[in-house]
Amino acid sequence: MNSGYFSLILHAHLPYVRHKDAERIEERWLFEAISETYIPLLWNLEKQRKEKMFTISFSAPLLEMLADPLMQRRYLLYLEKVESLLKKENNHVKANEEKLLVDFYTKRFKQLKHTFLLWDQNLLKGFRHFNEVGKIECICSSATHAFFPYLLTKEAVRAQAIHGIQIFKKHFGYKPRGFWLPECAFSPGIDRILFEEGVRYTFVDEHALRLADPSLGERSRNPIYSPHGLILFPRNSELTNKVWSSIDGYPGDVEYREFYRDIAYEREWEYVKPFMHSKGFRIDTGLKYNRVTGKTEEKHFYNRKNALKKVKQHSEHFIAMIKSELEKHKDQCFPPYMVVTSFDAELFGHWWFEGPEWLTQVIETGSEKFSFVTPEQFIEHHYKDLKTVNVSFNTWGRNGYGEVWLNEKNSWLYRDLHQTETEIIHCVTKYKDKSIEVNRCLKQMAREWMLASSSDWSFMIDAETTSKYAVNRIKEHLSRFEKLKLLLLKEQLSDEMLTEFENEYPFLEEIQLEVFISKNDLICSKFQRHPQLKENKKTILMLAWEYPPLIVGGLSRHVYDLSRTLVNQGHEVHVITTAAKESRNYEVLEGVHVHRVQSLQPYADEFYHWVGSLNVAFSDYVVKLADVINFDIIHAHDWLVCVAAKSIKKELNIPLVATIHATEHGRNGGIYTQLQRDISHKEWELCYVANKVIVCSDYMKTEIKKVFQLPEEKIEMIPNGVDIEMVSGEGVNWKQKYGKETDIYVFSVGRIVKEKGFQTIIDATPLILAKYPNVKFIIAGKGPMLESYQLQIKKRKLEHSVHFIGFISDELRNQILNGCDICLFPSLYEPFGIVALEGMIASKPTVVSDTGGLGEIVTHQVTGLKIYPNDVQSLATQIITCIEDEDLSKRIAKNGKLLATTKYSWDSLTKETVAVYDDTCLSKKECIGG
Repeated sequence: MNSGYFSLILHAHLPYVRHKDAERIEERWLFEAISETYIPLLWNLEKQRKEKMFTISFSAPLLEMLADPLMQRRYLLYLEKVESLLKKENNHVKANEEKLLVDFYTKRFKQLKHTFLLWDQNLLKGFRHFNEVGKIECICSSATHAFFPYLLTKEAVRAQAIHGIQIFKKHFGYKPRGFWLPECAFSPGIDRILFEEGVRYTFVDEHALRLADPSLGERSRNPIYSPHGLILFPRNSELTNKVWSSIDGYPGDVEYREFYRDIAYEREWEYVKPFMHSKGFRIDTGLKYNRVTGKTEEKHFYNRKNALKKVKQHSEHFIAMIKSELEKHKDQCFPPYMVVTSFDAELFGHWWFEGPEWLTQVIETGSEKFSFVTPEQFIEHHYKDLKTVNVSFNTWGRNGYGEVWLNEKNSWLYRDLHQTETEIIHCVTKYKDKSIEVNRCLKQMAREWMLASSSDWSFMIDAETTSKYAVNRIKEHLSRFEKLKLLLLKEQLSDEMLTEFENEYPFLEEIQLEVFISKNDLICSKFQRHPQLKENKKTILMLAWEYPPLIVGGLSRHVYDLSRTLVNQGHEVHVITTAAKESRNYEVLEGVHVHRVQSLQPYADEFYHWVGSLNVAFSDYVVKLADVINFDIIHAHDWLVCVAAKSIKKELNIPLVATIHATEHGRNGGIYTQLQRDISHKEWELCYVANKVIVCSDYMKTEIKKVFQLPEEKIEMIPNGVDIEMVSGEGVNWKQKYGKETDIYVFSVGRIVKEKGFQTIIDATPLILAKYPNVKFIIAGKGPMLESYQLQIKKRKLEHSVHFIGFISDELRNQILNGCDICLFPSLYEPFGIVALEGMIASKPTVVSDTGGLGEIVTHQVTGLKIYPNDVQSLATQIITCIEDEDLSKRIAKNGKLLATTKYSWDSLTKETVAVYDDTCLSKKECIGG
């Protein structure tokens, strides 16, 4: 037997088509699938000699329908009606081929009825039995087969996952570790939610792993760990398509039964009328007498023996393909090569009538030639051998990226679905546990949203098959949701009305309302206003993507210092910022109300896309917050909050002030890429929509006037401030790690990016060491250039003199600031340069590039020393001057501290900011008055 494994996965699913009224055409989908797929699968399992030869997932709608007594009774009536038709057919048909077929179907339907009754009309008892004795492995799927990546919120994804697991446990008695993602639709972040709910593996399409990061190369068909610990098994598309393809797959063979021919459309109306719909139209009977024959309207009679011969040939061909695939990878180990083929279960029997017999042949014959394995068994033996990679959004549908479920035909439905999704979350958060009736209403609203969210409806609309039914179902559930919501808000709920709604679609008996609760909504709903502010004081809404403890650059520190100084001056400040690990969603820090909001796509592949979804989350949150807080003004910081700032300004009709901390044009010395153009456009948009724009230096004022063509009167220059008390601490201990106490320590801090000019330090170091070999450069910060600089230092053998020490705490930074000899900031581009002020506050001689805000802060040889940007000799000269001229160093250190503590104190700069608020609010009032 060859090395490697083969794993067969079936996904059993039908949309929830259980209706209160009888004779719905759609319920025939279930009856046909029971007769042609689910019962034949049970026959296969009865014959199967070996254990765990395949895995089958069951969707929650299918589980609920198979266990529904009403659907069971209706299926029995369906069987009895077909049996009556067969008796009539037996007396009617003349040709020998037809007589053989009538006899075949008569025996088959008798056997179907026997099996159905054997399991007490509940086929799930059969599958549960074979699962318990080890012949198959059963797993679950989501609550209503929703397309996870197209859901708007993580609460909705979790609700779909939890309730899918819950229904499976109800019918099978245990919580499965495997989960079938509807349509194999995966996007980053889904793995975290599933893992948190106890799921350990799922399935994706093969191209997901081919494009994984880091690349898997030849091992792209191996199972992998997602970043959050979920194991992803990739579908082998080549082998799957050999079965699946409607063009060259096995089901299209001329000897197989023709799916689209049924005697209902071939007999005279009066003959078949008793077996047709009571409203007088034809419906399939399940009796199909023809074979595929070929591309012709003249179809020959179906010959069961010939069809089974083809089953044997095709199963042998498929087995040979698997063997060949395993043989090509026989040398692979840790883990051994694995072929995974996954299919809709209904392909076997319903769409391809002979499919169950083909499955039996593949299992019986294939098991003698290679090893069958379930995902559970594979994980048990090889969980240590799998790599962890990043996988982007993908599906198994047409072209592999979700276009089947979102295109020009069906895109209209997502606006309403997303609105309903956010409303159920809001309503549950606000009204849960008000009363028993309210909870019943909320649960029914959740059911209506879930049923409307099925991926089946968008699929049908795209395929233009039964699209009218799909549209009607979506609109029906959304309409019922709106009626319930209106009755809830008007407090007009009644037991009679709720019972009527519940009985129409008795799906999901138990709903866990708590999973819909949004932490953000909960904060807004329970928020209590502070006492009335004093006259001339404002309630300020501040938007900033970063805020401590999340510190990426200087923006975080700026907003932190400004907001708490505003509070000290009597204003009320609410900062809306990004959710941070191990930080509360809402807290009051030093008087500042900090609201941390999670991006709607926290694991988006592209930062720009993540920012977009963060802005939507910001906007939604603030609109709810504004129900209980009357904001006077919005203060937005940089392009990352542009979309939210625009939306909130329009929604709340209050003025907007924007601070532009830097521009994409300035950072890159121009605009060269599409991403840079996109960011620059957002910067322009924010400047355009803002009533006033604040910049931190004259340099920046000139830059945004030039880049964005802003009028002079719209721009206010208010420099950055520095917290005098913050830059404190003893310079102890840290020197021992890098050298001697007597060495000369030069400190620099900032994001490790090109524009900060750290390359100039590296290049100038040999010149400085030639004269003063005991100089040590300590450079703190993190960023994309960190590893590159560290490798360069090692290559140039400067590791004893230049130390890139990565991110450091405020405490250690203050110790180094106070203990170093010189502060150095050699930026190539610096809108302001608050770090220079921190060096000056610490009474250190401070050397800066003569660029941007740095050049404005420092007067050469008075409050500091200036160097030419990107000039190695200039940097070396000024550092050596600092070392050699002690009187100059002391003088510029003293003058620098005086300047920083007077001109750049946050107290005075905040008052200037409030003056801009006052002017902006006054201008708006005058505008309204005029």
